[in-house]
Amino acid sequence: MGKRSGFLEKWACAEQSSAFLGITLYACIAFCLVLLITVFKLSTRPQAIYYIPSSHEAGIAYPNQIGKEAVCSFASNWLLDRNNFTPVTVKDTYIRAMRYMAPALLSRTKAGLEDEVARVLRDNISSLFSLSKDPQLEESGKDFKVTLTGEKSLFMGKEKLDDRSLRYTITLEKVSPVQSNPYGLVIAGVKQEQIGEQ
Repeated sequence: MGKRSGFLEKWACAEQSSAFLGITLYACIAFCLVLLITVFKLSTRPQAIYYIPSSHEAGIAYPNQIGKEAVCSFASNWLLDRNNFTPVTVKDTYIRAMRYMAPALLSRTKAGLEDEVARVLRDNISSLFSLSKDPQLEESGKDFKVTLTGEKSLFMGKEKLDDRSLRYTITLEKVSPVQSNPYGLVIAGVKQEQIGEQ
């Protein structure tokens, strides 16, 4: 009888352990489901984009809202990227520039860009451009106009060919943001004018 009661005590103890393990397992499953739902909600919700519009301040771009600093930063970066090249980098530079052009502008300028690339490669031309003033922004209902002023120097090999002060007026249109263009902007027009002789 002593052996039998010991077996029943062990059996009762095993049932308690089994019940405790079962409750623990269900609690872990419930916790994992809550975590999975939370991660899914966080990953599908549009997130703010943090950027640095200038050396003085940080900025936050919320989904479907375009801040003035973001517009000016987009236009400035595009123009600086487009106007700073060497014969080695000119093809990549123009491919990156064309990626952010509106289809209408791209169809008007693509042949000219291809001719310019051929001339740069043939004549070994390099271009340096830097901004001399802060961007100026005008906003209308469906587009933005950003005025950028800077200094552009052209070189043939090591010889300086030209040095000019230029003003660019860049027209930007709003489009739906995508992963490759989270700003939701495209270049719809570029106007260049010389503002002084040096």
